[in-house]
Amino acid sequence: MRNDQVLEFDADNTKPLEDKAERNIADSSNLFFRSTEYLNRFFAAIAGVALISMMLLIVFNSVKRLFSDPISGTVEIVSWLGAVTGVFALGYTQLNKGHIYIDMLINNFPPLIRKTIHTIMNVLSIAFFIIASWQLALFGINLRDGGVVSETIQFSFYPIVILCSLGFLGLVLALVKETILIWKGDS
Repeated sequence: MRNDQVLEFDADNTKPLEDKAERNIADSSNLFFRSTEYLNRFFAAIAGVALISMMLLIVFNSVKRLFSDPISGTVEIVSWLGAVTGVFALGYTQLNKGHIYIDMLINNFPPLIRKTIHTIMNVLSIAFFIIASWQLALFGINLRDGGVVSETIQFSFYPIVILCSLGFLGLVLALVKETILIWKGDS
């Protein structure tokens, strides 16, 4: 729902106490929940590496331009890395409630209506991102079958397109997990 985190401290131990939601999530750590967490953490790590690589390439290319010609294909590579960064971070961001969620109106509704609206929105999002993932994978296969390569460095980039479809599947799994947790009373 919101990204509000409240920590309570035990005055004697000075250790933070877990809130109810964290305790219940830890108790309900079944295989699906753990797999979704690990997969999206792995995708987030790939997104982080892609972001750092993009930054280093841009800086190195800028410095290199002072002394010689720029690196060929920098724009293409940065574009691919940007796509990987964005798509692979989606699921992890969803799990950590990092996406924008406007709740001014919904907070005034009774809990059952809030859960229902949240579930409907998640189901619509799941359907949309499954279709997006499927179409992106088909697009990647069409690129491969057509022998399409990038203009500057002549690189077949269909594997990047197909991998980006997996990033959308990470988001779908995160939305499924969130929907389950809504009805378990943990979210």
